[in-house]
Amino acid sequence: MSPAPGTAATGASTVADAIEPYRSRLLEDAADFSTALLALAEANAGGSTGFNEPSPQDAVALHVLVHWRRDAKQALARVKAAPSGAPGRGLAVKWLKVQIEAIDLQRQGLSLSDPGLAAEAARRGREVIAEAHRLEERLMRVLK
Repeated sequence: MSPAPGTAATGASTVADAIEPYRSRLLEDAADFSTALLALAEANAGGSTGFNEPSPQDAVALHVLVHWRRDAKQALARVKAAPSGAPGRGLAVKWLKVQIEAIDLQRQGLSLSDPGLAAEAARRGREVIAEAHRLEERLMRVLK
């Protein structure tokens, strides 16, 4: 069923309105994770913990990922509540699902005890984050 005349703009603003409260939070979450990873790398470079021993920096990075995932899941729920025909809705859903996948891969990278598997999960997470950025750019063009 196609939207009634004059409702396409309302649909677009509905998707934009759904993600607006989360855009800055998601950016802050990503920045917080980057900061946590830098602190973790610094601690690891200093050799303050043994191999595969959790550090306070590991805990902080994992905690940041929990918040980032929560914010992405909340944004996804709001987008899914927008009308199904709203312009950008499908792209917004895909963007947020990809972002959640990337967060989960980053968590795996921090949690796995096998260094090879951890590195692979982190590498894949970076690739998926790059895909999430591409989807977000497309979404922002659609919602203009």
